[in-house]
Amino acid sequence: MNNKNKRGTSYLKALPAPVMASLAFILMSVVEKGLVLITSPIYTRLLTQSEFGVVSVFLSWRALLGIVATFSLAAGVFNNGMLDYREDRDGYSFSMLALSNIITLICMALLAALWSKIGKVLDFGLPLVVLMFLDFMLQPAFGFWMARQRFEYKYLKLSAIVMAYAVLSSAAAVICILIFPGHRIYARLFGGESVLLCVYLIFYIYLGVKAGWKVNTSYWKAAVIFNLPIIPHYLSGYVLNSADRIMIAGMTGSAAAARYSVAYTAALAVTIVWNAVNGSLVPYTYEKCRSGDSGAVRRVTKPVAAAYAFLCCVLILLAPELLKIMAPAGYYEAVYIIPPIVGGVFFMALYFLFGNVVYYHRKPAYVMLASAAAAALNIALNFIFIPRYGYTAAAYTTLFCYIVQAALDWAAMRAVTDAKIYDMRFMLMISAGMTAFALFSGVLYRHDMLRYGTAATLLLLLFTQRRRIFEVMARLKAKNTALPQEMLSQKESL
Repeated sequence: MNNKNKRGTSYLKALPAPVMASLAFILMSVVEKGLVLITSPIYTRLLTQSEFGVVSVFLSWRALLGIVATFSLAAGVFNNGMLDYREDRDGYSFSMLALSNIITLICMALLAALWSKIGKVLDFGLPLVVLMFLDFMLQPAFGFWMARQRFEYKYLKLSAIVMAYAVLSSAAAVICILIFPGHRIYARLFGGESVLLCVYLIFYIYLGVKAGWKVNTSYWKAAVIFNLPIIPHYLSGYVLNSADRIMIAGMTGSAAAARYSVAYTAALAVTIVWNAVNGSLVPYTYEKCRSGDSGAVRRVTKPVAAAYAFLCCVLILLAPELLKIMAPAGYYEAVYIIPPIVGGVFFMALYFLFGNVVYYHRKPAYVMLASAAAAALNIALNFIFIPRYGYTAAAYTTLFCYIVQAALDWAAMRAVTDAKIYDMRFMLMISAGMTAFALFSGVLYRHDMLRYGTAATLLLLLFTQRRRIFEVMARLKAKNTALPQEMLSQKESL
């Protein structure tokens, strides 16, 4: 046993830094996402459905407005800056923080001027708006530090800090709810956010000290020019991913938004796997596109897409048990919207695959147009169907719009290159199977033994292919390059 442990330790030490970083980030993502699943059962039992819905809507608005208020400067443009200004990374980080704060203050002034109209749309009190803008001012500091740690493969501190503050924030929120039962919404949000704001403030001061509190405004122009055309894409992507709960709350009430939110959170559990895999697929796809080896991309993505589809199907089959863990009986009716949402999550992975190629060819406008079209379609369909069929309709409109975006991103990929990057016959076949499963698997919820048997069969098939999957993952080595990352973090702790 000791020899095995030594060999395992030696093997880990021998891994390249990018691979070790990738493994650490996967673990960090699993813990962070896992906490959402672990804490959701607590929040759904401590808060009423209406209160949980208000919290969910607040977090949705914060994520949506934050794209504009912080200008998403910690995304792809920051990685470019790490490469272009490697001799002044401290100065660049703090200069981006200053630019982000200026944009936040401008947005704050606009909101104050239009508060009489916008306040009715937001539908939550001024204290929560203040909390939101405190987050917009301080959070980018941690975002920039985190992006730099990822860029430089310094994974130990990052992983430890993220996991620590995620646990402490959740614990603080629960404690505050118990201490202030008469103000549970504020207790949940201010309790959890207070820990995060303290962490953000520490890194704000850290970045300022490292840069000597000096701002180089010459960095601003390039950052604004780079991000300005991509902001609509970020907004569209978020609208497609998460704006449903805002519309549901406005049309059918906070309780319905709470049920939808819990089901959506359960469905997103499988994205833990995809986010980790795609983080390695992006540099691998770039490398192979650069060398013209599209066959290598096909060989890697076929088993990855198939394994991910199988995992999505397993999650659908086990959704009733997952939802019973996450929420009390009042939420169980939402189990039937999990299959279409998970189906949409699968197509989300497909449009990331196509988008990776489009971004390699430096044509972000193509992806932006696809996202905007899908988001606009989603809003229109929600306005039509939610009033008629309730919040359940939002799950099916989201699935349809994810399919549309995947198709549009495929068309964008075809527009920028004639190379056959992916095996589209295989992708179409597996997409058709996933769509059918998402639409009709709900009938299995009435037949537990058949459902468990199907899930066990899928897991067994995955297990028999484990060696091939591990071999594929071994090829996906992260590269130390600045990549245009349009991937939205889809993190939304409830």
